[in-house]
Amino acid sequence: MFEKKKVWLGVGSVLATTVAAAPLTQPGAAPSMFMAAPMAEGEMAAPEIDLNTNDTAFLAQLGFIRGHLWVGIKLYEQGHIEMAKTHMKHPGDELYSGLTEAFEARGLPGFAEPLNTLAESVINDKDEDTVMSNYKTLLDSVSANEPIADMSAKDVILSVSSMLMVAADEYAIGIQNGEVANVHEYQDAMGFKEIALERLNRINDKEASKAEEAISETRKVIGNLENLWPTTTPEGKFEGDPSKIYGAASRIELEARSI
Repeated sequence: MFEKKKVWLGVGSVLATTVAAAPLTQPGAAPSMFMAAPMAEGEMAAPEIDLNTNDTAFLAQLGFIRGHLWVGIKLYEQGHIEMAKTHMKHPGDELYSGLTEAFEARGLPGFAEPLNTLAESVINDKDEDTVMSNYKTLLDSVSANEPIADMSAKDVILSVSSMLMVAADEYAIGIQNGEVANVHEYQDAMGFKEIALERLNRINDKEASKAEEAISETRKVIGNLENLWPTTTPEGKFEGDPSKIYGAASRIELEARSI
């Protein structure tokens, strides 16, 4: 039996890709709470991309999961527990089940169990030490599935550009006509931006030395976006311009292609 799963990538689109629904005994299979959700507001269907072989797309998809988790933990630490719960559920609800075939094809274990464990610990109001320990365990598990150490600087930076394009789409939904229209999408964009920046630190030394100028410029371009997210929980009137994020993503793509 086949079903449609969501895949976010490239110019701010959601790619609807057909993958087999994986039973829980398969590598990386998603727990029942992490079945794919319908496409959300602002997301569009786009042509298929093969996450089984395309490292840039695969890395971006894992980056979106990391972004949700990053902002979820940030909100948790700030005491915005209900918002944190929503973000902890979304990586599985929206993303994880679309990766199960790619994990299996790549011979990777996936991270369904630690993803489920963290979400459950936040949702069920476990103590902070438990939540933070589960978060660390999950991050280690995500890292074990990422191909970044073996990727070229060009491909990593292209993945960064893809993440920012999606961040721009989310931001445009979150901030409209000078007001906060959807704080969750604004927060998603914030998490995606943070993980895109963090990716640059993990480019392997050989590639980093070849692409030093492009990496430095990419950091600068992302750094110039910081004032778009002065707080995690804006309300009411709020001036924000998603075109700056789109522009940054395009600039970073050019930097990548110049390597």
